[in-house]
Amino acid sequence: MGGLVVLISRVVAIPVFNTKFLVERSFSPFFWLLAATFCFGLGMALFLTISTNFMVEELGIRPEQLGLLESIREVPGLLAVVSGAMVMMVAEPLVGLIALFLLGVGYLNYFHVQSIETLIVFSVIGSVGFHLWWPVSNTIALRLSAADIQGRRLGQIRSVAAVAQLVGISIVALAVAGIGIRPLFIVAGSIVVLGGLMVFRIRGLNRVRNTRRLLLRRRYWLYYVLTFLDGGRRHIFMTFAIFLLVRDHAVDVQTIAVLGLVNGVVTVGGSYVFGRLVDGIGERPVLVVSFGALALIFTGYATIPSLTVLFALYVLDNLFFSAEIGVTTYLRKILIDPSDLRPSLVVGLTMNHVAAVVVPVTGGILWKAFGHQVPFLGGAILAVLAMALSMLVPSDPDKRPIPDAVLKTG
Repeated sequence: MGGLVVLISRVVAIPVFNTKFLVERSFSPFFWLLAATFCFGLGMALFLTISTNFMVEELGIRPEQLGLLESIREVPGLLAVVSGAMVMMVAEPLVGLIALFLLGVGYLNYFHVQSIETLIVFSVIGSVGFHLWWPVSNTIALRLSAADIQGRRLGQIRSVAAVAQLVGISIVALAVAGIGIRPLFIVAGSIVVLGGLMVFRIRGLNRVRNTRRLLLRRRYWLYYVLTFLDGGRRHIFMTFAIFLLVRDHAVDVQTIAVLGLVNGVVTVGGSYVFGRLVDGIGERPVLVVSFGALALIFTGYATIPSLTVLFALYVLDNLFFSAEIGVTTYLRKILIDPSDLRPSLVVGLTMNHVAAVVVPVTGGILWKAFGHQVPFLGGAILAVLAMALSMLVPSDPDKRPIPDAVLKTG
């Protein structure tokens, strides 16, 4: 146990045993970002661990209904450009507070959901918060990081989220048998709102003058396409992987919690390693290998009936998901102007969700008509395409010529 604490303290770069540090120094902006990330990860882990079993066991949701729910839930991601433009002139910590408040409210209100219609309403509220939080949290992280350690910083943030995931899943494993599923939604939502208060404590970010609220540059096209493909692939797995385990293999919530614990342990170290790999060898090899591995994982989910193998593939998918760090750092390296960062992340999030709005509902219909193999094989195809395009990522993005063409601004 002591070794794990030391590993975690090194991963997040916080001297947890130095009481002088705690007493005599005020916490840095990056500390508050890590604290908010921990609350976000903890609440999200509680929610994700119990939500699929809740929908299947208490609401009796069917594959096509689940696909429709996920597609509707991703509409706020598709509209991220609009919502992002509305808050582009607002300070990032305030946006983070609003985002985590909405997400927490969405999670908390699952407590009294009794129908698919009500489920959709609170899913959309939470989704608005989630899709505001993702670009603003990455913007804060990158602005607080020197160029040569930005991959490491993003890896540290993912590792903290993974530690929070371990804690959240442990809570589910220990508490769900005694109090049931519904009260845990209240706990999840309350913790996420607390994270919003923490991110609001961040001070010291230099204001970046930004007169463009919406931005689409030709130079960033590869970033947009990679986020588009990864969005489709990721949402297939997020929508149907656990659903397959619960519906077709009757896996209970305690087993899902144990699976999540194993996944969290692997992710803690994996996120940190991927961050260092991106800084050390560059984005291209990391992305090519990771997307290739994901294609094999999806093929396995489509063709392998063994529950043990499916558990292993689930953990591996979450491990390689950390390689997405490379897409974000690639964008940072090719920025024409620092003020492009936040609007470009917002547009990238929208590209990520263009496929995400269509893929889940289509996958649910195809599952009902032809079986679960079809959605997962579709995910494998998307991963292969992303792997091929990752080969176009330059080995030294900083030295590429900088065209000044702007295709669309607002």
